[in-house]
Amino acid sequence: MSTRDSRSRRERIIRYRADRALTREQAAARISAYVYGNIILFAALVPMTEADAAHGHALQVLAGVAVSTLLAHVFAELIGHNVREEKPLTLGAIRHELRDAGPIATTATVPALLMAAAWAGWLPGVAAIAASDVYLLLRLAAIGLIVERLRSSRVSPRTLLAGIGLAAVAAAIALLKVTVSH
Repeated sequence: MSTRDSRSRRERIIRYRADRALTREQAAARISAYVYGNIILFAALVPMTEADAAHGHALQVLAGVAVSTLLAHVFAELIGHNVREEKPLTLGAIRHELRDAGPIATTATVPALLMAAAWAGWLPGVAAIAASDVYLLLRLAAIGLIVERLRSSRVSPRTLLAGIGLAAVAAAIALLKVTVSH
């Protein structure tokens, strides 16, 4: 096997490519929902206390924030769709927007499970909140990697550093939202 074949095979194994059928517009819509969902849920988690987690209030708030953010995002995108397209809105377009907003729902899954575990008494509330915060910050730090994956570009160390910078900015935005709204 030649060096070139070996390198090509190694790149296929290491490099995870996004769905090639995904258009640039769809990829942009999904990354937008991913970033937005992470920021909003992080902002919802920041003021939570151990008592909130233990009594189920944190789970209730997270679920409410996730569902309302998803619905608001889909609604806004459907309005935008009406501006971009001359034809009437179809059921297919609604399904398309729901699919593109999916990252908002996936953002909430792990924190909701952690809050449910705290509510059930299987996990201390502080641990559930801290683990959820770390999880969301890691998701935010992965933004650069996800963008590269959606572009089907090669990931570099610079990409990871950019993701960490993006996570810091996103966390600052979430903290600003908490500060202003509480």
